[in-house]
Amino acid sequence: MPTALAQATLGLDDEAVRSIDDNARLREQISAREPYFLRLKESAHERSAIRLQCPASGPSPAVACPRFNQVHQIPAPRPAVVDLTNRRATSAHTAAKPTVLIPAAERLRALPKKELPRICQKPTITIRPGDLGKLDKFRQDRHYLHPAGRTPTGPNERISKG
Repeated sequence: MPTALAQATLGLDDEAVRSIDDNARLREQISAREPYFLRLKESAHERSAIRLQCPASGPSPAVACPRFNQVHQIPAPRPAVVDLTNRRATSAHTAAKPTVLIPAAERLRALPKKELPRICQKPTITIRPGDLGKLDKFRQDRHYLHPAGRTPTGPNERISKG
């Protein structure tokens, strides 16, 4: 995730962040984080283990990642004609997806597979309860400020029960 998106809420107090409806730029930055999140591959097992998938993998990747293509030796796609009047076709094209930026040194010399992050070594990872150690208590089912996880901030905003 680009640093600007990752640190969009840095230094803001909770009230300023939760009044996101008043700040269009902050709302755009938080929604721009979505493609970079690891995706849930399947529902949790009986022991609460979850499988997460790299956003650059699968039949419809959310981001373009040069590291993923290099590590997993994905061949370059054949050039295809895209109908620019078809909104769905243009948004599905690789060029329309956000690109994961990798350090310049890594672009020149690829890192050994052992030095890559765990999600880059395999397209999916399994996280079991306790795998995060002391940080396991911070594990969340929804991302920070996800609309389904927000609580009402004012008298005109209601919790929808679905």
